[in-house]
Amino acid sequence: MKFLLSGVALITLLSAAACSQERMYVYPQGKRLELQRICRAVTAGNTNRFMVFMGKIYPLNNDGPTAPLEEISTTLEDAGYFCGPYRLKNSPCSPGKNRRLDQSACAFSR
Repeated sequence: MKFLLSGVALITLLSAAACSQERMYVYPQGKRLELQRICRAVTAGNTNRFMVFMGKIYPLNNDGPTAPLEEISTTLEDAGYFCGPYRLKNSPCSPGKNRRLDQSACAFSR
């Protein structure tokens, strides 16, 4: 009985300590929402790269010259952007993969 009572007291104490932490929700930043909006339009043209120059959006393809998207503009700063998942050169490999997205070999495979 003493063991059961101490177990119940321990569970109550642990649950009270775990529930005392305040939860927070982080709202998406405006820049991230703008990037998602543009990525929806760019990926419709079968590419995941684009460039912003003076508020105009230029989807980047390997098939020649690009024209700006006529229907939308942006307030993002002038730069090149990627849409979707991409990995940096020194990033870890995905589970079950032997090569990264840039076709470099993984140091180890999981």
